Amino acid sequence: MNVLASFWRQRNYRIATIVALVSLLWLGSGVLAPESGLKEGADSAESGAPGNPGESLVVQGRRLQSQPYTTRVLVNGHTEANRKVQLKAELDGVITALPVAEGRAVREGEVICRIEAEDRPERLEQAKAALRKAELDYAGAQRLREKGLQSETDIAQRSVALANARADYKRALVAVENLEIRAPFDGVVNHRAVELGDFIRRGEECATLLDLNPVLVVGEVSEAQVGKLVPGAPASAQLRQGERVQGELRYVSQEAHSVTRAYRVEVAVDNSNGSLRGGLSGQLALPTGEVNAHRINASLLTLDDRGDLGVRILDEENRVQFRNVSLVSDGDAGIWVTGLPDPVTLITVGQEYVTVGEIVQVEMEEGAGDLPPPSQALDREALEGAENQPVAERPATAGRSEPQ
Repeated sequence: MNVLASFWRQRNYRIATIVALVSLLWLGSGVLAPESGLKEGADSAESGAPGNPGESLVVQGRRLQSQPYTTRVLVNGHTEANRKVQLKAELDGVITALPVAEGRAVREGEVICRIEAEDRPERLEQAKAALRKAELDYAGAQRLREKGLQSETDIAQRSVALANARADYKRALVAVENLEIRAPFDGVVNHRAVELGDFIRRGEECATLLDLNPVLVVGEVSEAQVGKLVPGAPASAQLRQGERVQGELRYVSQEAHSVTRAYRVEVAVDNSNGSLRGGLSGQLALPTGEVNAHRINASLLTLDDRGDLGVRILDEENRVQFRNVSLVSDGDAGIWVTGLPDPVTLITVGQEYVTVGEIVQVEMEEGAGDLPPPSQALDREALEGAENQPVAERPATAGRSEPQ
């Protein structure tokens, strides 16, 4: 007893003893409790098993109709001017006037640069007078010829002199006209290469003129996609600045680029208000055909045993079926797929808890539509834009086509 008393007086020994006793009691409770727990679990399994006859799982579904969908090839591109011209001088001289500032819109025939006249107007008057004299000499020689007083040689000389006078006059007239460099079409003066007082030589640039109406959205497509494009078909482009524009596929190259082996395409977009400019990056959507497709939420997609995409649907007897689908397009407002019957009852809630061949109870969702929940949380403007023009909005590499 003295040994036990001395042992109990030690504080560390007391704590260790208490902890050991509590641990033994906890371990002992685990030996006795499983039997009663197993009995309770068995009882509950027998009373509430979902596989009992007469009971079936309840899922939610929606009736969907297919819609015509225009398949597209998505191509990275950028905007370009319809025409770009470098206005160059056709004679030497000093720049005396620059009536148009950089960035200003001009009309066809408007003066962009003016060169000093020097003695060119006087040369024009001289050539005009010489031409008048040559015409009178030739007319006089013709009258003398009728009277037999002029030889054929003299007539030929007068004719050559008249032709030379006409050429000199034309040359002097063109020189005077070339003193003013004019716009060959309506456009915008994008750059001026000279300043007032500069000496410009023949062939040197005066200014650069851009034609931005229509503006072109250009890109390149692969050889596998180019055969599906039809010039003249409507097309659209989503610019990086957020603006969506509509246009017409104006040009498809007949020869591939020597380096990229891709074909250049051009979409002409109306730019009457001048809001678009060259060099804006964006994504082209070029139509390639039309298919009937269903729009669903991406969360409803699942994989079969082979790893192929599909969804779970219900037949007329509410029996679960799995149908493989092909992705046509995807975006913030849902995905477009083909391969489903039309119409189709799609399982929207509970599809992960049912198996193929199982008969279930279905609660149809209220309202009609082509996009099941959780699409209601999406931005309405994005949804309406997708309904009017269902084109995928995410960035894509150049030449990526939407599967068909």
